[in-house]
Amino acid sequence: MDKIAMVITSTAASGKRDQLFDLYMEHLAPRTEANPAQEVVVWCADQQDPDRFVLFEMYSDASALGENAGAEWFTDYMQQAMPLLAGEPTIVMAHPHWSSGV
Repeated sequence: MDKIAMVITSTAASGKRDQLFDLYMEHLAPRTEANPAQEVVVWCADQQDPDRFVLFEMYSDASALGENAGAEWFTDYMQQAMPLLAGEPTIVMAHPHWSSGV
């Protein structure tokens, strides 16, 4: 199957980006590290906007992404994360065609 990438751009409520990152590291990072189908994950803090962040993920296939998105633990994480966000994230799904260093 084709790999699938997801790019999420989001803005935290004012001053809450670090709290969101800590929540991510506590709940999602360990699952990422234990999941070989989640091949690449990069959590980036925007240098221009202290509340914006970008998350890049690449999965071995769409079903692996769907399993994470539908998992109860992800719903639990989102319930904690949503009050810390300034609004809905922008999500782009794409099929990688080339990469370097991945």
